Amino acid sequence: MNRIPLTILIATLLLSACTDDRRVLSLLDRAETLMEASPDSASRLLHAADSTIAQQSEPTRMRHAVLLAEANNKLYQPLPPDTIFQEVVDYYDRHGTPNQQLRAHYLLGCIYRDRNEAPQALQCYYDAIEKADTLSEDCDYKTLYKVYGQMGELYDQQLMPEEAIEAKKKYSHYALRANDIFNYIKGIELMTISYFAQCDTPNVLKSTFESARLYRKHGYPQEAANVYHEAIDIYLGTAQYEKAHKLMLICETQSGLFDPTGEPVKKSYYYNKGRYYVGIHRLDSAEHCFRLLLAANYDYDAYKGLLSCFLEKRNTDSIVKYAALCEDGLMQFLAKNQIQEIVQMSSLYDYTRHQQTALIKTHETELEKRKKWTILIASILAIGTIVWWVVRKRRASIARNRKLNADYTQATTRLIQAERELIVLEASYSDMKEHVLGVKQKEIEELKETITKYQVRFDAMQSQEKERALYESDIVKSFKTMSHPKMHSPLPQGIEWENLQCLTHQCLPLFHQSITQDHTLTEQELRTAILVRLNFQPGEIAILLNTSPQRIAIVKRHINQKLYGEDNATTLYGNMKKHKNTEV
Repeated sequence: MNRIPLTILIATLLLSACTDDRRVLSLLDRAETLMEASPDSASRLLHAADSTIAQQSEPTRMRHAVLLAEANNKLYQPLPPDTIFQEVVDYYDRHGTPNQQLRAHYLLGCIYRDRNEAPQALQCYYDAIEKADTLSEDCDYKTLYKVYGQMGELYDQQLMPEEAIEAKKKYSHYALRANDIFNYIKGIELMTISYFAQCDTPNVLKSTFESARLYRKHGYPQEAANVYHEAIDIYLGTAQYEKAHKLMLICETQSGLFDPTGEPVKKSYYYNKGRYYVGIHRLDSAEHCFRLLLAANYDYDAYKGLLSCFLEKRNTDSIVKYAALCEDGLMQFLAKNQIQEIVQMSSLYDYTRHQQTALIKTHETELEKRKKWTILIASILAIGTIVWWVVRKRRASIARNRKLNADYTQATTRLIQAERELIVLEASYSDMKEHVLGVKQKEIEELKETITKYQVRFDAMQSQEKERALYESDIVKSFKTMSHPKMHSPLPQGIEWENLQCLTHQCLPLFHQSITQDHTLTEQELRTAILVRLNFQPGEIAILLNTSPQRIAIVKRHINQKLYGEDNATTLYGNMKKHKNTEV
Protein backbone atom coordinates (compact mmCIF):
# COMPACT_ATOMS: atom_id res chain seq x y z
CA MET A 1 0.00 0.00 0.00
CA ASN A 2 2.94 2.36 0.69
CA ARG A 3 4.31 1.74 -2.82
CA ILE A 4 1.12 2.93 -4.58
CA PRO A 5 1.35 6.61 -3.55
CA LEU A 6 5.08 6.63 -4.44
CA THR A 7 4.38 5.23 -7.93
CA ILE A 8 1.59 7.73 -8.46
CA LEU A 9 3.89 10.55 -7.35
CA ILE A 10 6.64 9.48 -9.76
CA ALA A 11 4.15 9.17 -12.65
CA THR A 12 2.71 12.59 -11.83
CA LEU A 13 6.17 14.17 -11.84
CA LEU A 14 7.08 12.51 -15.16
CA LEU A 15 3.78 13.61 -16.71
CA SER A 16 4.33 17.12 -15.45
CA ALA A 17 7.83 17.21 -16.93
CA CYS A 18 6.53 15.82 -20.21
CA THR A 19 3.78 18.41 -20.30
CA ASP A 20 6.30 21.20 -19.61
CA ASP A 21 8.54 19.90 -22.44
CA ARG A 22 5.61 19.90 -24.84
CA ARG A 23 4.76 23.44 -23.80
CA VAL A 24 8.33 24.57 -24.57
CA LEU A 25 8.28 22.70 -27.89
CA SER A 26 5.04 24.46 -28.78
CA LEU A 27 6.69 27.78 -27.93
CA LEU A 28 9.70 26.89 -30.11
CA ASP A 29 7.38 25.97 -32.99
CA ARG A 30 5.67 29.34 -32.68
CA ALA A 31 9.03 31.18 -32.55
CA GLU A 32 10.22 29.37 -35.69
CA THR A 33 7.14 30.40 -37.66
CA LEU A 34 7.75 34.04 -36.68
CA MET A 35 11.50 33.97 -37.36
CA GLU A 36 11.48 35.39 -40.91
CA ALA A 37 8.64 37.89 -40.65
CA SER A 38 9.15 39.08 -37.06
CA PRO A 39 12.50 38.04 -35.52
CA ASP A 40 12.00 40.40 -32.55
CA SER A 41 8.76 38.60 -31.61
CA ALA A 42 10.50 35.24 -32.01
CA SER A 43 13.31 36.45 -29.75
CA ARG A 44 10.84 37.45 -27.00
CA LEU A 45 9.20 34.01 -27.13
CA LEU A 46 12.56 32.26 -26.90
CA HIS A 47 13.65 34.37 -23.92
CA ALA A 48 10.37 33.50 -22.21
CA ALA A 49 11.64 29.91 -22.01
CA ASP A 50 15.02 30.84 -20.51
CA SER A 51 14.00 30.03 -16.94
CA THR A 52 12.93 26.44 -17.74
CA ILE A 53 15.13 25.51 -20.69
CA ALA A 54 17.86 23.98 -18.52
CA GLN A 55 15.37 21.35 -17.29
CA GLN A 56 14.34 20.33 -20.83
CA SER A 57 15.59 17.40 -22.85
CA GLU A 58 18.80 17.73 -24.86
CA PRO A 59 17.02 17.94 -28.28
CA THR A 60 14.83 20.75 -26.95
CA ARG A 61 17.82 22.63 -25.51
CA MET A 62 19.75 22.30 -28.75
CA ARG A 63 16.82 23.49 -30.80
CA HIS A 64 16.31 26.45 -28.47
CA ALA A 65 20.02 27.39 -28.80
CA VAL A 66 19.84 27.30 -32.62
CA LEU A 67 16.68 29.39 -32.79
CA LEU A 68 17.99 31.97 -30.31
CA ALA A 69 21.26 32.30 -32.25
CA GLU A 70 19.29 32.71 -35.50
CA ALA A 71 17.08 35.42 -33.97
CA ASN A 72 20.10 37.31 -32.60
CA ASN A 73 21.79 37.05 -35.99
CA LYS A 74 18.79 38.60 -37.72
CA LEU A 75 18.54 41.35 -35.09
CA TYR A 76 22.29 42.12 -35.22
CA GLN A 77 22.63 41.21 -31.56
CA PRO A 78 25.62 39.40 -29.96
CA LEU A 79 25.84 35.69 -30.75
CA PRO A 80 26.93 33.05 -28.20
CA PRO A 81 30.63 32.21 -27.80
CA ASP A 82 31.96 29.69 -30.30
CA THR A 83 32.99 27.28 -27.53
CA ILE A 84 29.38 27.03 -26.30
CA PHE A 85 27.78 26.84 -29.75
CA GLN A 86 30.32 24.21 -30.85
CA GLU A 87 28.47 21.81 -28.53
CA VAL A 88 25.29 22.49 -30.51
CA VAL A 89 27.11 21.81 -33.79
CA ASP A 90 28.60 18.57 -32.42
CA TYR A 91 25.18 17.43 -31.26
CA TYR A 92 23.57 17.92 -34.65
CA ASP A 93 26.55 16.34 -36.42
CA ARG A 94 25.78 13.21 -34.34
CA HIS A 95 21.99 13.27 -34.24
CA GLY A 96 20.65 15.88 -36.64
CA THR A 97 19.24 15.83 -40.15
CA PRO A 98 21.19 17.39 -43.06
CA ASN A 99 19.07 20.55 -42.76
CA GLN A 100 19.79 20.85 -39.03
CA GLN A 101 23.50 20.32 -39.60
CA LEU A 102 23.49 22.92 -42.39
CA ARG A 103 21.81 25.42 -40.11
CA ALA A 104 24.13 24.79 -37.15
CA HIS A 105 27.34 25.14 -39.17
CA TYR A 106 26.00 28.28 -40.85
CA LEU A 107 25.34 29.95 -37.48
CA LEU A 108 28.78 28.93 -36.17
CA GLY A 109 30.25 30.62 -39.24
CA CYS A 110 28.29 33.77 -38.39
CA ILE A 111 29.80 33.72 -34.90
CA TYR A 112 33.34 33.67 -36.36
CA ARG A 113 32.30 36.31 -38.89
CA ASP A 114 31.29 38.69 -36.08
CA ARG A 115 34.66 38.06 -34.45
CA ASN A 116 36.41 39.02 -37.71
CA GLU A 117 37.92 35.58 -38.04
CA ALA A 118 37.40 35.13 -41.76
CA PRO A 119 39.23 31.78 -42.29
CA GLN A 120 37.27 30.05 -39.53
CA ALA A 121 34.03 31.55 -40.81
CA LEU A 122 34.72 30.34 -44.36
CA GLN A 123 35.58 26.89 -43.07
CA CYS A 124 32.24 26.70 -41.23
CA TYR A 125 30.38 27.85 -44.35
CA TYR A 126 32.09 25.18 -46.45
CA ASP A 127 31.19 22.63 -43.74
CA ALA A 128 27.59 23.81 -43.97
CA ILE A 129 27.60 23.34 -47.77
CA GLU A 130 28.92 19.79 -47.32
CA LYS A 131 26.05 18.98 -44.97
CA ALA A 132 23.34 20.20 -47.38
CA ASP A 133 21.52 17.47 -49.29
CA THR A 134 20.59 19.30 -52.49
CA LEU A 135 19.12 16.10 -53.97
CA SER A 136 16.47 15.96 -51.27
CA GLU A 137 13.05 17.49 -51.90
CA ASP A 138 13.03 19.13 -48.47
CA CYS A 139 16.52 20.66 -48.73
CA ASP A 140 16.72 23.94 -46.80
CA TYR A 141 17.59 26.12 -49.79
CA LYS A 142 16.81 29.27 -47.80
CA THR A 143 19.65 28.65 -45.36
CA LEU A 144 21.89 27.41 -48.18
CA TYR A 145 21.63 30.63 -50.18
CA LYS A 146 22.34 32.62 -47.01
CA VAL A 147 25.56 30.62 -46.61
CA TYR A 148 26.67 31.63 -50.10
CA GLY A 149 25.64 35.23 -49.44
CA GLN A 150 27.89 35.40 -46.38
CA MET A 151 30.75 33.83 -48.33
CA GLY A 152 30.37 36.40 -51.10
CA GLU A 153 30.52 39.24 -48.58
CA LEU A 154 33.65 37.81 -46.93
CA TYR A 155 35.39 37.37 -50.27
CA ASP A 156 34.56 40.99 -51.15
CA GLN A 157 36.15 42.11 -47.88
CA GLN A 158 39.28 40.10 -48.65
CA LEU A 159 39.57 41.66 -52.16
CA MET A 160 38.87 38.34 -53.90
CA PRO A 161 36.25 39.35 -56.49
CA GLU A 162 36.39 36.16 -58.58
CA GLU A 163 35.51 33.97 -55.59
CA ALA A 164 32.89 36.49 -54.50
CA ILE A 165 31.20 36.35 -57.93
CA GLU A 166 31.02 32.56 -57.86
CA ALA A 167 29.51 32.62 -54.35
CA LYS A 168 26.92 35.24 -55.38
CA LYS A 169 25.93 33.21 -58.44
CA LYS A 170 25.20 30.29 -56.10
CA TYR A 171 23.38 32.66 -53.77
CA SER A 172 21.08 33.75 -56.59
CA HIS A 173 20.65 30.17 -57.87
CA TYR A 174 19.57 28.68 -54.54
CA ALA A 175 17.36 31.68 -53.72
CA LEU A 176 15.45 30.83 -56.89
CA ARG A 177 15.29 27.18 -55.82
CA ALA A 178 13.79 28.43 -52.53
CA ASN A 179 11.19 30.45 -54.52
CA ASP A 180 12.61 33.66 -53.00
CA ILE A 181 12.46 35.99 -56.01
CA PHE A 182 13.65 39.04 -54.08
CA ASN A 183 16.92 37.41 -53.02
CA TYR A 184 17.34 35.84 -56.46
CA ILE A 185 17.41 39.39 -57.87
CA LYS A 186 19.51 40.59 -54.92
CA GLY A 187 22.21 38.10 -55.86
CA ILE A 188 22.37 39.55 -59.38
CA GLU A 189 22.57 43.07 -57.96
CA LEU A 190 25.35 42.16 -55.51
CA MET A 191 27.50 40.85 -58.33
CA THR A 192 27.91 44.44 -59.57
CA ILE A 193 30.11 45.18 -56.53
CA SER A 194 32.54 42.37 -57.39
CA TYR A 195 32.53 43.14 -61.11
CA PHE A 196 33.24 46.77 -60.22
CA ALA A 197 36.22 45.65 -58.10
CA GLN A 198 37.52 43.81 -61.20
CA CYS A 199 36.98 46.91 -63.37
CA ASP A 200 34.75 44.72 -65.55
CA THR A 201 32.58 47.54 -66.92
CA PRO A 202 30.41 45.46 -69.33
CA ASN A 203 29.37 43.02 -66.58
CA VAL A 204 28.80 45.85 -64.07
CA LEU A 205 26.33 47.47 -66.46
CA LYS A 206 24.78 44.14 -67.45
CA SER A 207 24.08 43.03 -63.86
CA THR A 208 22.95 46.55 -62.91
CA PHE A 209 20.32 46.90 -65.60
CA GLU A 210 19.24 43.26 -65.34
CA SER A 211 18.61 43.53 -61.58
CA ALA A 212 16.80 46.86 -62.09
CA ARG A 213 14.58 45.31 -64.75
CA LEU A 214 13.73 42.31 -62.55
CA TYR A 215 13.06 44.48 -59.49
CA ARG A 216 10.57 46.57 -61.48
CA LYS A 217 9.00 43.50 -63.02
CA HIS A 218 8.34 41.90 -59.64
CA GLY A 219 7.08 45.03 -57.88
CA TYR A 220 10.17 46.46 -56.13
CA PRO A 221 10.45 49.98 -57.63
CA GLN A 222 12.56 51.48 -54.84
CA GLU A 223 15.09 48.66 -55.00
CA ALA A 224 15.18 49.05 -58.80
CA ALA A 225 16.04 52.74 -58.43
CA ASN A 226 18.79 52.02 -55.92
CA VAL A 227 21.00 49.71 -58.01
CA TYR A 228 22.64 52.35 -60.21
CA HIS A 229 25.49 53.63 -58.00
CA GLU A 230 28.29 51.69 -59.72
CA ALA A 231 26.84 52.48 -63.17
CA ILE A 232 26.71 56.19 -62.29
CA ASP A 233 30.35 56.03 -61.22
CA ILE A 234 31.31 54.38 -64.52
CA TYR A 235 29.41 56.92 -66.63
CA LEU A 236 30.97 59.83 -64.74
CA GLY A 237 34.43 58.31 -65.14
CA THR A 238 33.93 58.03 -68.91
CA ALA A 239 32.40 61.53 -69.28
CA GLN A 240 28.95 60.16 -70.27
CA TYR A 241 27.22 62.84 -68.26
CA GLU A 242 23.77 62.58 -69.85
CA LYS A 243 23.55 58.87 -69.03
CA ALA A 244 24.82 59.49 -65.50
CA HIS A 245 22.30 62.30 -64.99
CA LYS A 246 19.42 60.08 -66.14
CA LEU A 247 20.30 57.40 -63.58
CA MET A 248 20.88 60.00 -60.86
CA LEU A 249 17.39 61.42 -61.41
CA ILE A 250 15.90 57.93 -61.08
CA CYS A 251 17.85 57.35 -57.88
CA GLU A 252 16.91 60.75 -56.41
CA THR A 253 13.19 60.51 -57.18
CA GLN A 254 12.37 56.81 -56.82
CA SER A 255 14.83 55.08 -54.46
CA GLY A 256 13.32 56.37 -51.22
CA LEU A 257 16.83 57.27 -50.02
CA PHE A 258 16.23 61.01 -50.21
CA ASP A 259 14.18 63.09 -47.79
CA PRO A 260 11.32 65.35 -48.99
CA THR A 261 13.77 68.24 -49.49
CA GLY A 262 15.89 66.15 -51.85
CA GLU A 263 18.74 65.60 -49.38
CA PRO A 264 20.33 62.12 -49.58
CA VAL A 265 20.23 59.87 -46.53
CA LYS A 266 23.74 58.71 -47.43
CA LYS A 267 25.85 61.87 -47.66
CA SER A 268 28.46 60.03 -49.75
CA TYR A 269 26.11 60.58 -52.70
CA TYR A 270 27.31 64.18 -52.84
CA TYR A 271 30.63 62.97 -54.29
CA ASN A 272 29.12 61.66 -57.53
CA LYS A 273 26.75 64.64 -57.62
CA GLY A 274 29.74 66.97 -57.42
CA ARG A 275 31.62 65.00 -60.10
CA TYR A 276 28.61 65.40 -62.40
CA TYR A 277 28.52 69.17 -61.88
CA VAL A 278 32.27 69.39 -62.59
CA GLY A 279 31.68 67.44 -65.81
CA ILE A 280 29.02 69.87 -67.04
CA HIS A 281 31.07 72.89 -65.84
CA ARG A 282 28.66 73.98 -63.09
CA LEU A 283 31.61 74.53 -60.80
CA ASP A 284 29.83 76.52 -58.07
CA SER A 285 27.27 73.71 -57.67
CA ALA A 286 30.09 71.16 -57.64
CA GLU A 287 31.96 73.06 -54.93
CA HIS A 288 28.77 73.23 -52.84
CA CYS A 289 28.35 69.43 -53.06
CA PHE A 290 31.96 68.77 -52.08
CA ARG A 291 31.71 71.12 -49.11
CA LEU A 292 28.57 69.29 -47.94
CA LEU A 293 30.59 66.09 -48.26
CA LEU A 294 33.33 67.64 -46.14
CA ALA A 295 30.77 68.61 -43.49
CA ALA A 296 29.69 64.95 -43.38
CA ASN A 297 33.31 63.91 -42.58
CA TYR A 298 34.07 62.34 -45.97
CA ASP A 299 37.36 64.25 -45.97
CA TYR A 300 39.30 62.43 -48.69
CA ASP A 301 36.45 62.39 -51.24
CA ALA A 302 35.67 66.03 -50.43
CA TYR A 303 39.27 67.19 -50.89
CA LYS A 304 39.63 65.18 -54.09
CA GLY A 305 36.44 66.74 -55.45
CA LEU A 306 37.44 70.28 -54.46
CA LEU A 307 40.85 69.76 -56.09
CA SER A 308 39.19 68.76 -59.38
CA CYS A 309 36.88 71.77 -59.09
CA PHE A 310 39.68 74.28 -58.60
CA LEU A 311 41.75 72.68 -61.35
CA GLU A 312 38.87 73.50 -63.68
CA LYS A 313 38.71 77.04 -62.27
CA ARG A 314 42.50 77.39 -62.60
CA ASN A 315 42.68 78.76 -59.09
CA THR A 316 46.37 78.22 -58.35
CA ASP A 317 46.31 78.90 -54.61
CA SER A 318 43.35 76.56 -54.06
CA ILE A 319 44.98 73.87 -56.23
CA VAL A 320 48.07 73.88 -54.03
CA LYS A 321 45.95 73.89 -50.85
CA TYR A 322 43.65 71.04 -51.81
CA ALA A 323 46.39 68.94 -53.39
CA ALA A 324 48.08 68.86 -49.97
CA LEU A 325 44.78 68.21 -48.16
CA CYS A 326 43.92 65.49 -50.67
CA GLU A 327 47.22 63.76 -49.96
CA ASP A 328 46.66 63.94 -46.18
CA GLY A 329 43.06 62.72 -46.60
CA LEU A 330 44.20 59.76 -48.67
CA MET A 331 46.69 58.69 -46.03
CA GLN A 332 44.04 58.93 -43.31
CA PHE A 333 41.57 57.02 -45.47
CA LEU A 334 44.04 54.19 -46.05
CA ALA A 335 44.98 54.03 -42.38
CA LYS A 336 41.31 53.82 -41.38
CA ASN A 337 40.27 51.25 -43.96
CA GLN A 338 43.29 49.01 -44.33
CA ILE A 339 42.52 45.34 -44.48
CA GLN A 340 42.94 43.35 -41.27
CA GLU A 341 45.52 40.62 -41.15
CA ILE A 342 44.20 37.20 -42.24
CA VAL A 343 46.29 34.38 -40.85
CA GLN A 344 44.61 31.35 -42.41
CA MET A 345 42.82 32.68 -45.53
CA SER A 346 42.50 30.65 -48.72
CA SER A 347 40.65 31.50 -51.92
CA LEU A 348 40.32 27.88 -52.96
CA TYR A 349 39.65 26.44 -49.53
CA ASP A 350 38.63 23.00 -50.77
CA TYR A 351 36.68 20.46 -48.76
CA THR A 352 39.80 18.98 -47.16
CA ARG A 353 40.66 22.52 -45.84
CA HIS A 354 44.45 22.16 -45.63
CA GLN A 355 46.01 24.72 -43.30
CA GLN A 356 49.01 25.08 -45.61
CA THR A 357 46.76 26.46 -48.36
CA ALA A 358 45.42 29.09 -45.98
CA LEU A 359 48.94 30.17 -44.98
CA ILE A 360 49.99 30.51 -48.62
CA LYS A 361 46.97 32.67 -49.37
CA THR A 362 47.72 34.82 -46.33
CA HIS A 363 51.24 35.42 -47.62
CA GLU A 364 49.86 36.36 -51.06
CA THR A 365 47.36 38.77 -49.48
CA GLU A 366 50.13 40.45 -47.47
CA LEU A 367 52.29 40.84 -50.58
CA GLU A 368 49.32 42.30 -52.46
CA LYS A 369 48.73 44.78 -49.65
CA ARG A 370 52.37 45.88 -49.69
CA LYS A 371 52.26 46.22 -53.48
CA LYS A 372 49.13 48.42 -53.32
CA TRP A 373 50.64 50.57 -50.57
CA THR A 374 53.78 51.03 -52.66
CA ILE A 375 51.75 52.00 -55.74
CA LEU A 376 49.58 54.41 -53.73
CA ILE A 377 52.53 56.13 -52.08
CA ALA A 378 54.34 56.41 -55.42
CA SER A 379 51.17 57.82 -57.00
CA ILE A 380 50.81 60.40 -54.22
CA LEU A 381 54.41 61.53 -54.66
CA ALA A 382 54.00 61.67 -58.45
CA ILE A 383 50.78 63.70 -58.19
CA GLY A 384 52.38 66.09 -55.71
CA THR A 385 55.40 66.57 -57.97
CA ILE A 386 53.24 67.16 -61.05
CA VAL A 387 51.00 69.65 -59.25
CA TRP A 388 54.04 71.52 -57.92
CA TRP A 389 55.64 71.61 -61.39
CA VAL A 390 52.41 72.73 -63.11
CA VAL A 391 51.75 75.48 -60.56
CA ARG A 392 55.35 76.71 -60.73
CA LYS A 393 55.34 76.70 -64.53
CA ARG A 394 51.95 78.43 -64.70
CA ARG A 395 53.02 81.17 -62.29
CA ALA A 396 56.20 81.78 -64.29
CA SER A 397 54.19 81.85 -67.53
CA ILE A 398 51.67 84.32 -66.10
CA ALA A 399 54.50 86.59 -64.90
CA ARG A 400 56.23 86.51 -68.30
CA ASN A 401 53.01 87.15 -70.20
CA ARG A 402 52.02 89.98 -67.88
CA LYS A 403 55.41 91.67 -68.38
CA LEU A 404 55.27 91.15 -72.17
CA ASN A 405 51.77 92.59 -72.32
CA ALA A 406 52.74 95.60 -70.19
CA ASP A 407 55.87 96.30 -72.25
CA TYR A 408 53.93 95.82 -75.50
CA THR A 409 51.18 98.21 -74.39
CA GLN A 410 53.66 100.77 -73.10
CA ALA A 411 55.60 100.73 -76.37
CA THR A 412 52.40 101.08 -78.41
CA THR A 413 51.24 104.00 -76.26
CA ARG A 414 54.61 105.71 -76.64
CA LEU A 415 54.44 105.18 -80.39
CA ILE A 416 51.01 106.82 -80.60
CA GLN A 417 52.24 109.74 -78.50
CA ALA A 418 55.40 110.10 -80.59
CA GLU A 419 53.40 110.11 -83.84
CA ARG A 420 51.15 112.84 -82.44
CA GLU A 421 54.18 114.88 -81.41
CA LEU A 422 55.63 114.40 -84.92
CA ILE A 423 52.47 115.82 -86.48
CA VAL A 424 52.67 118.85 -84.20
CA LEU A 425 56.35 119.35 -85.03
CA GLU A 426 55.73 119.15 -88.77
CA ALA A 427 53.21 121.98 -88.45
CA SER A 428 55.53 124.20 -86.40
CA TYR A 429 58.01 126.84 -87.58
CA SER A 430 60.79 126.33 -85.05
CA ASP A 431 64.40 126.77 -86.07
CA MET A 432 65.15 123.44 -84.51
CA LYS A 433 62.41 121.79 -86.55
CA GLU A 434 64.61 119.66 -88.80
CA HIS A 435 66.77 118.41 -85.96
CA VAL A 436 63.82 117.65 -83.65
CA LEU A 437 61.95 115.95 -86.50
CA GLY A 438 64.92 113.71 -87.13
CA VAL A 439 65.13 112.75 -83.45
CA LYS A 440 61.41 112.09 -83.25
CA GLN A 441 61.37 110.02 -86.46
CA LYS A 442 64.29 107.97 -85.15
CA GLU A 443 62.39 107.42 -81.90
CA ILE A 444 59.33 106.31 -83.88
CA GLU A 445 61.39 103.86 -85.94
CA GLU A 446 62.94 102.36 -82.79
CA LEU A 447 59.51 102.02 -81.19
CA LYS A 448 58.14 100.33 -84.30
CA GLU A 449 61.09 97.92 -84.24
CA THR A 450 60.47 97.15 -80.56
CA ILE A 451 56.74 96.67 -81.15
CA THR A 452 57.47 94.26 -84.03
CA LYS A 453 59.58 92.11 -81.69
CA TYR A 454 56.85 92.16 -79.06
CA GLN A 455 54.27 91.32 -81.73
CA VAL A 456 56.24 88.22 -82.78
CA ARG A 457 56.44 87.02 -79.19
CA PHE A 458 52.80 87.88 -78.58
CA ASP A 459 51.64 86.02 -81.70
CA ALA A 460 53.49 82.91 -80.49
CA MET A 461 51.35 82.79 -77.35
CA GLN A 462 48.37 80.43 -77.24
CA SER A 463 44.84 81.83 -77.19
CA GLN A 464 44.32 81.05 -73.50
CA GLU A 465 47.62 82.74 -72.61
CA LYS A 466 46.59 85.87 -74.56
CA GLU A 467 43.23 85.93 -72.77
CA ARG A 468 44.96 85.52 -69.42
CA ALA A 469 47.49 88.25 -70.26
CA LEU A 470 44.62 90.53 -71.23
CA TYR A 471 42.71 90.02 -67.97
CA GLU A 472 45.88 90.26 -65.87
CA SER A 473 47.05 93.50 -67.50
CA ASP A 474 47.49 96.63 -65.42
CA ILE A 475 45.05 98.55 -67.62
CA VAL A 476 42.18 96.10 -67.12
CA LYS A 477 42.93 95.89 -63.40
CA SER A 478 42.89 99.68 -63.22
CA PHE A 479 39.45 99.77 -64.88
CA LYS A 480 38.25 97.09 -62.45
CA THR A 481 39.35 99.25 -59.54
CA MET A 482 37.60 102.31 -60.95
CA SER A 483 34.38 100.29 -61.51
CA HIS A 484 33.86 99.77 -57.78
CA PRO A 485 31.04 101.95 -56.38
CA LYS A 486 33.06 104.26 -54.14
CA MET A 487 32.44 107.90 -53.31
CA HIS A 488 34.65 110.36 -55.24
CA SER A 489 36.34 107.54 -57.18
CA PRO A 490 38.01 108.81 -60.40
CA LEU A 491 36.56 107.93 -63.78
CA PRO A 492 38.77 106.83 -66.70
CA GLN A 493 40.04 109.68 -68.84
CA GLY A 494 40.60 109.86 -72.59
CA ILE A 495 44.16 108.52 -72.50
CA GLU A 496 43.04 105.58 -70.37
CA TRP A 497 40.25 104.72 -72.82
CA GLU A 498 42.78 104.91 -75.64
CA ASN A 499 45.13 102.57 -73.79
CA LEU A 500 42.29 100.09 -73.19
CA GLN A 501 41.30 100.21 -76.87
CA CYS A 502 44.93 99.76 -77.86
CA LEU A 503 45.23 96.74 -75.57
CA THR A 504 42.07 95.25 -77.06
CA HIS A 505 43.51 95.76 -80.52
CA GLN A 506 46.63 93.82 -79.52
CA CYS A 507 44.95 90.90 -77.73
CA LEU A 508 41.67 90.67 -79.67
CA PRO A 509 42.53 92.00 -83.13
CA LEU A 510 39.58 90.43 -84.99
CA PHE A 511 37.12 91.57 -82.36
CA HIS A 512 38.60 95.07 -82.43
CA GLN A 513 38.31 95.13 -86.21
CA SER A 514 34.66 94.05 -86.08
CA ILE A 515 33.65 96.89 -83.74
CA THR A 516 35.73 99.65 -85.36
CA GLN A 517 35.40 98.97 -89.09
CA ASP A 518 32.47 96.68 -89.87
CA HIS A 519 29.86 98.74 -88.01
CA THR A 520 29.27 102.35 -87.11
CA LEU A 521 29.26 102.26 -83.33
CA THR A 522 29.11 105.47 -81.33
CA GLU A 523 31.89 106.22 -78.84
CA GLN A 524 29.68 105.08 -75.93
CA GLU A 525 28.73 101.90 -77.80
CA LEU A 526 32.36 101.21 -78.69
CA ARG A 527 33.48 101.55 -75.08
CA THR A 528 30.55 99.48 -73.85
CA ALA A 529 31.34 96.70 -76.37
CA ILE A 530 34.95 96.53 -75.18
CA LEU A 531 33.91 96.38 -71.49
CA VAL A 532 31.30 93.68 -72.20
CA ARG A 533 33.92 91.58 -74.04
CA LEU A 534 36.24 91.98 -71.04
CA ASN A 535 33.47 90.53 -68.86
CA PHE A 536 32.61 93.70 -66.93
CA GLN A 537 29.18 93.57 -65.30
CA PRO A 538 26.42 96.06 -66.24
CA GLY A 539 26.73 97.89 -62.92
CA GLU A 540 30.48 98.25 -63.38
CA ILE A 541 30.07 99.50 -66.95
CA ALA A 542 27.49 102.06 -65.77
CA ILE A 543 29.98 103.45 -63.21
CA LEU A 544 32.83 103.65 -65.73
CA LEU A 545 30.64 105.43 -68.29
CA ASN A 546 28.94 107.60 -65.64
CA THR A 547 25.43 106.52 -66.60
CA SER A 548 22.67 104.20 -65.37
CA PRO A 549 22.42 100.38 -65.70
CA GLN A 550 19.15 100.89 -67.62
CA ARG A 551 21.00 103.00 -70.19
CA ILE A 552 23.70 100.33 -70.47
CA ALA A 553 21.02 97.70 -71.21
CA ILE A 554 19.72 99.87 -74.07
CA VAL A 555 23.24 100.41 -75.42
CA LYS A 556 23.99 96.67 -75.29
CA ARG A 557 20.81 95.96 -77.23
CA HIS A 558 21.83 98.47 -79.92
CA ILE A 559 25.31 96.90 -80.14
CA ASN A 560 23.85 93.39 -80.41
CA GLN A 561 21.52 94.57 -83.17
CA LYS A 562 24.34 96.20 -85.14
CA LEU A 563 26.91 93.43 -84.70
CA TYR A 564 24.85 90.25 -84.68
CA GLY A 565 21.33 91.18 -85.79
CA GLU A 566 19.68 90.33 -82.42
CA ASP A 567 17.41 92.85 -80.72
CA ASN A 568 18.38 91.60 -77.25
CA ALA A 569 20.81 92.83 -74.59
CA THR A 570 21.27 89.59 -72.68
CA THR A 571 22.86 87.56 -75.50
CA LEU A 572 25.53 90.10 -76.44
CA TYR A 573 28.40 88.55 -74.44
CA GLY A 574 27.56 85.04 -75.65
CA ASN A 575 27.51 86.22 -79.25
CA MET A 576 30.89 87.88 -78.78
CA LYS A 577 32.41 84.68 -77.35
CA LYS A 578 31.11 82.33 -80.03
CA HIS A 579 31.42 84.63 -83.03
CA LYS A 580 34.43 83.77 -85.17
CA ASN A 581 35.59 87.37 -85.28
CA THR A 582 36.13 87.42 -81.52
CA GLU A 583 38.69 84.63 -81.52
CA VAL A 584 42.09 85.51 -80.15
